[in-house]
Amino acid sequence: MFLTVAITSSLSSMHHEKSNNFSDCEGKVGNLYVSEILNSGTVEGFKKAVGLHQKFYMERGFEVQIIPSIEYERNENTTIEIPYRLSTTVLFPSLKVRELWGNREFTEQDQKEFNAFLDVYNKNNKVVVRRSICYLD
Repeated sequence: MFLTVAITSSLSSMHHEKSNNFSDCEGKVGNLYVSEILNSGTVEGFKKAVGLHQKFYMERGFEVQIIPSIEYERNENTTIEIPYRLSTTVLFPSLKVRELWGNREFTEQDQKEFNAFLDVYNKNNKVVVRRSICYLD
């Protein structure tokens, strides 16, 4: 009888654990893009693309943050001063806002402006990693 109670209690407590599935994220959610810098690319060109990307969302009334970063390699405790990769996080305040964005109708003008900032990105960097992320509250 003790064994049955212990197993039942254990299974019951596991049932109430929170899910770690992306669709259950209670924090901010984002799209993460990690890029290699092209030989012909520049960090300044990347920053220009980020600005156009941010403007794209703002002009459409979405509170989406475009968070750029430069990654540097490290040897032991020393940071190598040369940029290694670039990252962009497209951060939505919630899953609901991300879904609203994904379900909206894209106009011809939207596509034109979207392609404009993508072209600037593509002249400077090549995306090598794409991930969806959940920032924990």
